Amino acid sequence: MARLKYLIFLLGGIASANTWADGKIYAIHTNALDCDYCAYDLEQKFLRMKGIKDFEVDTDGVLLVTTDSSTTLSKAFVKKILLDNGFDYKGMTEQSD
Repeated sequence: MARLKYLIFLLGGIASANTWADGKIYAIHTNALDCDYCAYDLEQKFLRMKGIKDFEVDTDGVLLVTTDSSTTLSKAFVKKILLDNGFDYKGMTEQSD
C-alpha cells in the first residue's frame, strides 16, 4: 500500500512539473521552401539549440518552433539564422505552448 501511495505521489509530481515547464510556440514567416534539403538544414540549425523541443516546416514559408520554458527566441537571432541561410525574415509571432 505504501508503494502505491508513493507511485501516485510521484506521478502527480511529474504531471505538475510538466504544467510548470510550458514553453512557447513561435510561427516564423519566411519565403516558400522549395527544397527539402533547405528545410532540413534549417531544422538542424534550430534543433541544435538548447531548449528547442520541436520544429515543423510548412512549405508555404512558415516555420513552427516549439521551445521549453528556459528558451526565448529573439527576432534578431531568428533573422540572422534565416538570412545566413538565404531566406527572408517576414515576421514572427509567439504563443504559449
